[in-house]
Amino acid sequence: MLLVEFRSFLLAGFANTLLLSLVLTAGATLCAILFAAALSARSRVLAGLVYGLVECLRDTPLMVTVLLAYFVLPKAGISLNPFWSSALSISLWGGANGAHIIRAGLASVPKGQHEAADAFGLRGWRKLVLVTLPQAMPVIIPPYVSLVTSLVQASSLGAVIGVEEVFRAGQVIIEQTTLVRGGSPAYLVYGFLLVIYFVLCWLISLAGRRCEQYFTRHLTGADEASPLPRGTTQVVPA
Repeated sequence: MLLVEFRSFLLAGFANTLLLSLVLTAGATLCAILFAAALSARSRVLAGLVYGLVECLRDTPLMVTVLLAYFVLPKAGISLNPFWSSALSISLWGGANGAHIIRAGLASVPKGQHEAADAFGLRGWRKLVLVTLPQAMPVIIPPYVSLVTSLVQASSLGAVIGVEEVFRAGQVIIEQTTLVRGGSPAYLVYGFLLVIYFVLCWLISLAGRRCEQYFTRHLTGADEASPLPRGTTQVVPA
């Protein structure tokens, strides 16, 4: 069978896809936090500049962003290999979309919770970590999980600039098999790749659903033995 014959090549590509997906998720999350913080900054100039950057990234086709990063950055003296060029461009795109998800989640926490937290002496990062984030997570998680699955799918765009991930491996197998043996195995290879991406995204969605249930259960008091996550403070507005 063709897939068995090229299993080592496909496994190497799959490993690169996993690595790139992890880098994209971490990079997009970091960018999202930084963008969200800048958008909420008191400086209107900073907030305006970041807003323009975020909207530019969101409104530009991701393929164009990937190609620009790979071909234009070297002109500015920044030379990145295909892997890191893809990681940078897609992470920025993911961060631009994730910033609005984080902002919406934080804004969903009732004002009374902030006031009550202040009354209990919670300030700064303690209020954010112990009060705001636990209550914002049920709002943040569902759209953010969708964003992560989009990042996994977007990792296939690295094949356009030569990243040796699983989609590129499939393209090479199709090209070589067609040239050497005749007849295109595209239906078989692309069908196999479809299954791979489906399983990866399904597992991510499953993990996200479990996380959402965890935070929702604790916030609604469904778990009477432990009504709140360990170390979490939820205050009730007056």
